[in-house]
Amino acid sequence: MAHTALIRRLVLALQDARRKNCLEQGCSLPVPRSPGWTRRRFVKATAVAGAAGLAESLLPKSAFAHPRPPVPEVAVVGAGLAGLNTAYQLQKTGIAARVYEARNRVGGRVHSGRALAEGMVVDFGAELINTDHADMLALVHEFGIELFDRHADAAGVPFPREAYFLEGVAHGAAELANDLRAIAAQITEDAALIDEDWDTYAPALDRMSVSDYLDLHFDKIPQTYVRNLLEQAIRVEYGAEPRDSSALQLIFLLPVVDGEHVDLLSYSDETYSVVGGSAQITRALGDALQGRIALGKALVAIDQRRGRYELLFADQSRAEADIVILAVPFPVLAGVRLQVPLPKLLRRFIREAELGANEKLIAGFNTRFWRRSGGFTEAAWGDFGFSEAWDETQRQPDRADGALNFFVGGDQARQLGKPRSVGQRFVKALDAFLPGAAEEATGRFVKTAWTRNRYTLGGYANYKPGQLTRFGSLLWIESDNPAERQQVYFNDLIFIGEHLSDAYYGFMNGAAQTGRLAAELIMERLARQAA
Repeated sequence: MAHTALIRRLVLALQDARRKNCLEQGCSLPVPRSPGWTRRRFVKATAVAGAAGLAESLLPKSAFAHPRPPVPEVAVVGAGLAGLNTAYQLQKTGIAARVYEARNRVGGRVHSGRALAEGMVVDFGAELINTDHADMLALVHEFGIELFDRHADAAGVPFPREAYFLEGVAHGAAELANDLRAIAAQITEDAALIDEDWDTYAPALDRMSVSDYLDLHFDKIPQTYVRNLLEQAIRVEYGAEPRDSSALQLIFLLPVVDGEHVDLLSYSDETYSVVGGSAQITRALGDALQGRIALGKALVAIDQRRGRYELLFADQSRAEADIVILAVPFPVLAGVRLQVPLPKLLRRFIREAELGANEKLIAGFNTRFWRRSGGFTEAAWGDFGFSEAWDETQRQPDRADGALNFFVGGDQARQLGKPRSVGQRFVKALDAFLPGAAEEATGRFVKTAWTRNRYTLGGYANYKPGQLTRFGSLLWIESDNPAERQQVYFNDLIFIGEHLSDAYYGFMNGAAQTGRLAAELIMERLARQAA
């Protein structure tokens, strides 16, 4: 699932606050630099400083642990976006990988459908694409899939893009930017310290939770709604309570000052949604791999015999392969018997990793009553049971009716009740700020259950206190500089998924990217072996 559009707005509000600080202090205004650079630097610093030995063991100089036939037999476990893209990229090079999927459909956390009203498209899982999501945009172009420009649509409407309904008050964007100034200055200062001296400051901040960090700097947050908003942002962005999220993840949301530059660590414009739903992409990949995907194959064990891997599935069937690509979220993989040699740190990562708890409660309405003065065109923050709501039907502008996606994270998601009772409560709460919500509600609701799904166990990656510095060497890093690259494999087992992308964890692009990189790794190693 993708991070939400309002995180971008929070970042912009913090930038505005920091810009005002600079103007008052007479410092130079920052110049934006390419997004993603600083987090890659953070993660690379972790790998070099904390786990260089493991990085070497995960990146053996030999082609593979065992000699391989010219065209090896490759098994991909998991037909989500990462696994499908690996198999698709391999197929284009002449390697026909076999894909095994536990569910009775492809796509994993990319899942769309029609609900609430005739012809109404909703995304139950991953939804939004950034303008810098090169892998996703490449797939969209390759399959001729149509995108909807959300920001162009919002720009053509004379109403606010976002609204902030917190502690019983509707707050404006200018007010928010002003009230964020003190904490923005503190976070910027700490980010600059990390940039200057990783070894000293990053581990200390990583050991802190977001709650610890906000408690430490309570004097920078005199307005309680500001802390409330920051905590809601963590629930939305990482699916975790502030106490369960590394303070580094708060810094990843915000601009980092480096001299006269700023790096947007979690820069996200989330410009596009897919016309017809995000599953258009995974369906296209599945169709391209027709005959190579086996559904209903839940992996229960991996063993190694005579230099090959043996896969055991819940239906008692077995399969063998020379190379296995595990495109399975680590919380799910933790329940698989991995009867193969693996480094201790990697086993610990598999055991301790988590996906944040995020769910959607989508409600139908007869009209798009929220598109008005005092309302919003894209999304709104709230603190009355959900963290935010956004227009789920924005990509269907010809419809008179619409739907709002009430998005929840952390404890909100774990404690979500029945769709109708929860939906009615959310609609009533929204009606207090936007009268007409209750009157326009159709009474139709649909709720996701990713956190309870045994093949998912959550939404998207969250790193708890201490984990980013502990496991940073086990994330894929794509870089033009070979010294900065990281690939996540051991012997002939390759691990992929959004949770393992340093630059795009939590996004569809992280899944697609690691899938492509795994295919490139295989081709690179085979080329070396053949040389």
